[in-house]
Amino acid sequence: MPDPERYGYRYGDHLVGSGDPVLACTAAGMTPPTGLPQVVWRAGLDLNPLDVTDPADLAWLDALIWPEHAHRRARLRAAAAVVAADPPLLVRGDLVDDLPALAAQSPPDATLVVFHSSVLYHVPMPRRMAFAETVRGLPGHWISNETPDVLPYDPLPTPPDEANHHVLALDGRPLAWTRSHGQEITWFT
Repeated sequence: MPDPERYGYRYGDHLVGSGDPVLACTAAGMTPPTGLPQVVWRAGLDLNPLDVTDPADLAWLDALIWPEHAHRRARLRAAAAVVAADPPLLVRGDLVDDLPALAAQSPPDATLVVFHSSVLYHVPMPRRMAFAETVRGLPGHWISNETPDVLPYDPLPTPPDEANHHVLALDGRPLAWTRSHGQEITWFT
């Protein structure tokens, strides 16, 4: 579960925030942000939510990291410590059937933001489309970061290189190419 206001971000020599972990990103076609978002409420929805305060769940997440990716393992442990210090609401449920009820729990004066990354490829296409319709019907914004074949988009620009890329989209509108672990972002021009 992302905690964007609790981490630090490095774009080249530009540092935003002071939290640990510090997430490094090579950015092209954009000016790095100057501040962090204000998050007033957070919740997670999953068929099988994992709790980083549970040693078995944390060990499972750790096991999913490729053995040679020590930097990702260190980042997971630092992020888990942040989440464990102030755990979010975690709800067992379906992304279509249960999202509206969870979204309704958000504070009425806050801007709802629904975010997901590299998850919809696990969902059959009819349910993906039902999710897209559901999330578009909610007040607020929808941020997705998925591979280009997961959601239907009008023709996308050519990716910047041969690496596997994701599409960062806001409210269903593609904005940038990203790398799978956040290490690069190339804004569409």
